Amino acid sequence: MKGTSPLLSAQSLAISLDRTMKANRTRVVARAFCSTANLGSGFDVFGLALNRYSDTVKARITSGRAIRIAVRGPQSRDLSVDVRKNSAGPPALELTRKAHLKKGLEIIVEKHVPQGLGLGSSGTTAAACTKALDYLLDLQLSNNELVRVASLGEKAVTGTAHADNVAASILGGFVIAYDNPTRTISLKPPQNLAIVVATPQLPVQSGKTRKARKAIPEKVKVKSAILNIGRASAIAAGFAKGDVGIIGTGMEDEIAEPYRQHLIPGYHDVKRMGLDAGAAGVSISGAGPSLVALVDRKSHEPRLVAQAMVKAFAQNNMSSTSFIARPAPGATIVKEV
Repeated sequence: MKGTSPLLSAQSLAISLDRTMKANRTRVVARAFCSTANLGSGFDVFGLALNRYSDTVKARITSGRAIRIAVRGPQSRDLSVDVRKNSAGPPALELTRKAHLKKGLEIIVEKHVPQGLGLGSSGTTAAACTKALDYLLDLQLSNNELVRVASLGEKAVTGTAHADNVAASILGGFVIAYDNPTRTISLKPPQNLAIVVATPQLPVQSGKTRKARKAIPEKVKVKSAILNIGRASAIAAGFAKGDVGIIGTGMEDEIAEPYRQHLIPGYHDVKRMGLDAGAAGVSISGAGPSLVALVDRKSHEPRLVAQAMVKAFAQNNMSSTSFIARPAPGATIVKEV
């Protein structure tokens, strides 16, 4: 066309091709890592992604209008495939509604995050599904909206749309999920941070997270709230400064742990021995029964902290396992077809 800039034409062509390629997406694979939540004083607010376990979600557009979920992998036992009961389902329903999708979806969850240990298992699946469908349907949602949508999966499984685990799994690193509607802040953890998780070998209980949440009273004393606000502020400041020691000073809790500690045999001993071995702080991981310890690996040996915590469980006639992790990145697209 006369007077048309060659550069403008090339840019328009590139945009057109990009849109065409996005419109032709039919399947995608996304991955998200597990997480630990609360870190003591940050109940329902703080999350930290861990590079130990991850879930993968494969999503494919199909003919028809139904959303079908299949679950595979070593941790898939007893997981529902009901769209309204599996944590991948509600995010899928919400995102297909947003996209005005007139076709169906097949969602295959490759489940590797153990259930019932306090590692955000349901949240990891919800995060991976949300990431996959946001990309597949070209919604380009904000981080805050991705977290809100993923939290719908938590509500289906735990009864509450808490955003701490899903925020960590979607965004990676240390995450603050707050306000209504949900806002998020993601901070890069200190390079020298190691995370020790010790888990007593208790029978996995159905609805464990729901029960742990019901154990917490609805009303909180002002004194307890003040203590937790101060400690949570110290944790946030510690991550912002990159100081593991400061983070550890804020990991005591007055709101949830006093009412959950009886569910974990040897809780006080495990916590004490972890601290004595060099942990900066120790708290219940999510709803438990795992305990999480944060360690400055420049000044202390995470392996010794793990051994001390396992020994403390043993002294309380409880077998346990442990692992050492590092902070994980956020959810990613693994493959597009």
